[in-house]
This record gives sequence, structure tokens and C-alpha cells, in this order.
Amino acid sequence: MSPTSFFAVWCIFFARLVSSAYIYPNGSRLDQIRSMYAWEGFVYDIEPCKTKSEMTADFAHMKSRGARTVITFDFCGTGADASYYDDIILAAETAGIFIIPLAWTLPIHVINQNYTANDTFLIKSVPRILAVTEAVIRNPGPVLAVAVGDEPLYDDDAGSPDALAYYINNMRSNFTAAGLHIPISISELAYGWQISGNITAVSDAVDFFMINEFPYFAQNAQAGGSSSSWQNLLTDMEYFETLANGRPLLITQTGWPSNEDEFGPNSPDVVASVASEEAYWDLLDGHCEDYFKTNNIGWMWRAYSDIIEGWGVIELNGTNKWPWAARLTC
Repeated sequence: MSPTSFFAVWCIFFARLVSSAYIYPNGSRLDQIRSMYAWEGFVYDIEPCKTKSEMTADFAHMKSRGARTVITFDFCGTGADASYYDDIILAAETAGIFIIPLAWTLPIHVINQNYTANDTFLIKSVPRILAVTEAVIRNPGPVLAVAVGDEPLYDDDAGSPDALAYYINNMRSNFTAAGLHIPISISELAYGWQISGNITAVSDAVDFFMINEFPYFAQNAQAGGSSSSWQNLLTDMEYFETLANGRPLLITQTGWPSNEDEFGPNSPDVVASVASEEAYWDLLDGHCEDYFKTNNIGWMWRAYSDIIEGWGVIELNGTNKWPWAARLTC
């Protein structure tokens, strides 16, 4: 290696050390997650394939309103372009916000797409996992954690919990080989864990639990701010506590839709409206002291905008759906 090349590598290594010490004042990334509570930030759909500058502006706007973390959702193009994940992570770093890149493991898009012979986990999903891994190794600074799949147990993306665990552990091995200790989990429903048979391999593989929590889909759901919404959340969280065995919990996706356009409810009494969405937001914020701080659990809202139809805090034109705000401490 030439002196110039050695100096460049040394500079990158030193920058990563300084960045890590600055960004994670509570110690390791896992310690940072363990210390978090209250509102953390947003789910951010990357399917529109925004430019790095556009994503930087979105992340900066989130941060200006108090968000500290963003988790990606869906994928851009085929989802296998590591350079696009470079842009996402660098946009977060520029905006000064934590990022949880999510490797999309469902072979297809969620809405209005049927499977073909090429829509398999090995053909479509594994290249996305590798793309995220590659980008994170190149740009670890603002990466708080990585999610391998959005509800991959519920959708049986990998074909079995053991197969899913293999890819989680493989990603960890790649991070370790690069000298990185980045927590890995799956963003999953309580129901997804509960219906998946022998989940031991996946439960053992994750470093903490990313939780998808949607009382809107409960059989007894009513309005967003109703007591049933809170009780349904608590029931699911009690289940996750039995799985966690002391590991941190983070609600990476929760929310309430303002309409039923993306997913219909399972209860005839559901109220899907902006007022009901706002009421659920306020319900979560109202339990800052007695639940989220007490248990060191943060919550992230699905979603930043109505690109995920009905679930955002802002309209597609960027206007607020209601005057939203949440406490960061209590």
C-alpha cells in the first residue's frame, strides 16, 4: 500500500472513531437504544427514489420537529443498489439524525403485485440484504441498527424462521469482519412471532426487538384515542417482554390511519379519520411518564408522509394533517 493510500485509509478509520464517539454518547449503539424513550421519529418510505438532497431535506425537517431516528420502509428500484443506501445513510448523517436501514425481504411490493417465478427470496430479497450490508459497512456513522425485513415472520419471507435467522447471523458476521458492532433485528408484529412455530433461532439471533404495533387492526378496535387502543398495545408489549429476556424493546412502527385506503380494519367499529389519527398520537404522547419512560421504550410513527396512504403526519403536498408535536423527555 502506498503512503497516500495508507493515509487515506487511516483518515477514514479515524473519522469513523470520532463520529462514533460523538454520535453515540451513551456508549454502544445497543446502549443508545436501551436509553431511548418517548417519541423517536418516523417510518420513511423510500419507494419514490428521492435524491440525496431531497432526503436530506426531509430528514432535516423531521429533526427540526424533534425526531431523532428514522427507519426506512419498502425499497427503491429493485432494492439491490447499495449506492442508493449510501445516499440514504449520508442524507441522515448530513441532517444529523439516526438511521435504521431496513432490508426489504418480502420479494414483492406490498400493494397490488402478484408473485412471478422470479419473485423469490433468493432472487429478490437476498441481494437487498447484501446491498444494505455493503452500504452500512461503508457508512456506519449514523446507523443506529439494521432491520432484516418488515414483518418477515408474518409474511414468511425466508420460508422458515431458521432460514431468516441464518441471514441475520450472516449480516452480523459481515459487520464483525468489518470491525462493526451494529445491532440487528426484524421489524415485526407480535402476531408474526406468535404464528411462526419454532421462533427460537430468530429470537436468539436478534440483538433487540423492533416492534410493529397497530391497535388499528385489533378485532375490538374503535377510535385511535380509545382505551381499547392502549390496552391492545400493552397486551402486545407484555408478550414482547417475555421474548426479550432483558434485551431492549423499540416500537419501530406504530400509528393510526386517517382513512382505510391502504389496509382495511378488522373491526366494524374502527374510526379512520385525521381526528382519530391525532388521538392515537396524543394517546402515546400522554403515556410518556407512566409507560415509555418507566420502561425505556421509544416509539416511531408510521409514517412521515401520506406516501404510505393515510398513515403520515403530513399530506403529500407537505402540509401538516394536524398540528402535531410530541415530547422528547418527560
